[in-house]
Amino acid sequence: MIEFRNRIDEVLRGVVTIPEHSAGKGVIFLQGLERNATVEKKFRRLADALAEKKVPSLRFDASGCGLSEGDFSRMTLEKRGEELLAALDAFKKEIRANKVSFVGHSLGMCPIAPLLEKLEPVIDKMVFIAPALNQKELLRYYYAQDKMAADPAVEITWDNYRQYIDEDNFLSHCRSGKMLKENLLRPPYFLEAKNLDYSGSFEAMKNNILHVHGDSDKRVPLQSLNAEFPHRIIVAGGDHDLEHPEMWDQWFPHAVDFLAWS
Repeated sequence: MIEFRNRIDEVLRGVVTIPEHSAGKGVIFLQGLERNATVEKKFRRLADALAEKKVPSLRFDASGCGLSEGDFSRMTLEKRGEELLAALDAFKKEIRANKVSFVGHSLGMCPIAPLLEKLEPVIDKMVFIAPALNQKELLRYYYAQDKMAADPAVEITWDNYRQYIDEDNFLSHCRSGKMLKENLLRPPYFLEAKNLDYSGSFEAMKNNILHVHGDSDKRVPLQSLNAEFPHRIIVAGGDHDLEHPEMWDQWFPHAVDFLAWS
């Protein structure tokens, strides 16, 4: 277990997996919106597999999630980015390595995008798992789904959601916040993210990125990305989590090898 603090002095906690003989680099796992990196199945399995290849890792929970202190409702991408930097600093002290890879699920990779210039000397590789980089359109897609949820005759898809968008009502929605599956999320996140599309932010590093996505992901449709990466695995029948046994073999061994190779 590792503990460190964010800028407003909340205690953040994570699980460090350190093999007996380290490979001289490490991996940090970044959670999705309401997820807990410390216990997420895909992250635990990746951490164990990487340890067998002598690669240490950190699974830390952002503020208001899992083992960490804080108020989830006040989450923003900027705050998660600040916490990522604090986690990186704490992890580097633990493993004494200068190169770190990042593995992010869904929203997890968004906080890295504005920090790329600062992080570029440190980053080894990145694995994007169902990346929700196009926040601008995904927020409108979710808004349309919520708006039409009471009408069973209408199924909102990536192909039709735009026809159900009233931009003024959408902006009003952003200013009021939202109750998610488990947590209230206040307006600052929505107002921050409503015009952000990070799809093209990683162009300069695309050769060091592995993109993994399910072709049946309804939460973050593959079509939401406005970029293509040369290293890509499209999981047949894959959902948003990609943890079903039939999905593992399609991407898991490749992700481990991608991260472990020099």
